[in-house]
Amino acid sequence: MATGPRDPAWRPAAGARFFCTVGRGLEPFLLREVRARLEATEVEYILGKVFFTTCSDLNMLKKLKSAERLFLLIKKQFPFNVPSEIGRIVGIALMKQFGWKADLRNPNLEIFIHLSDIYSVVGIPVFRVPLASRAYIRTTGLRSTIAWAMASVAEIEAGMFVLDPMCGFGTILLEAAKEWPDVYYVGADVSTSQLLGASDNLKAAGLKDKIELLKVSVIELPLPSESVDVIISDIPFGKKFKLGKDIRSILQELERVLRVGGTVVLLLSEAHHRRLKDGEGRSIPLNSKGCHTDELGVAKCLIPKEKTGIAKTVSPSLESSNQECLDKMPPFGSLVPVECYKVSLGKTDAFIYKYKKSHSSGL
Repeated sequence: MATGPRDPAWRPAAGARFFCTVGRGLEPFLLREVRARLEATEVEYILGKVFFTTCSDLNMLKKLKSAERLFLLIKKQFPFNVPSEIGRIVGIALMKQFGWKADLRNPNLEIFIHLSDIYSVVGIPVFRVPLASRAYIRTTGLRSTIAWAMASVAEIEAGMFVLDPMCGFGTILLEAAKEWPDVYYVGADVSTSQLLGASDNLKAAGLKDKIELLKVSVIELPLPSESVDVIISDIPFGKKFKLGKDIRSILQELERVLRVGGTVVLLLSEAHHRRLKDGEGRSIPLNSKGCHTDELGVAKCLIPKEKTGIAKTVSPSLESSNQECLDKMPPFGSLVPVECYKVSLGKTDAFIYKYKKSHSSGL
């Protein structure tokens, strides 16, 4: 009996072609992930989708962390003129051809059709549940794909001390601990309710013993200077958060506890980004550029201590946009920006910024 994409025993034929939908701005992360995790070839992207070829089985495909949904690619071609009721027309054609009945609530087979002015794509979902829906997260906070993307560029290694000083429900630490388990993780927050939610998530994920939670203020961390290897955090924003003094105080305290050579990865709102870009933090005239362009015109970001051996390659359009954001951001004291990604949070956009500590801050 033939097996299908949702059968646990199914394994794609050599050269099976897939595509994933992905949040806007996360395409570079998924491009790198499918190469590293799936040994994918023929990797390419269009806005919101990444296409690739792999022989990986379902268990490996299910491990993708930066994607929203995974599809088996049936057809990809240039756009064509279609009527507005294309879904109904395709459904009727399938019923006539195969004798199938339409069931919008509990279908046995879902067919994905995406039409735009640039391309037409047809695919079949490999899993019913989206890859972005994490079974181990009970209370949702920051979107899991964004959290994983932040952790993926933080250069986490075994034995390190990784801190999220504004952990909320702990999503970033959960994603990091699932991927890099042999690390000492600490989450801090000033809110009791947020820490309770984080504790519930840790328990549900089986990570209660892997991550320590502290109720402290981000501007008064009970940690020695230069004691932390990696800091990853979603800087809160909104009407209750004062952009001016608070963002500078937060960065100054993060700078104090981070060791020289350590990494900070922050999710900044557009307002945070504007304030720091305008030089309202303490800056020093250091060159933060760490990119070059090869002979094919494809930009490659060179990340310090990269050990995967896989070229982190994205297209010029994505890279040029991110590089433009990076060039406009000055250092904050000893924290030098080395990577920037503009990403979508749904109703608003934000920036993933990666900083390296260049020298002792003397704080």
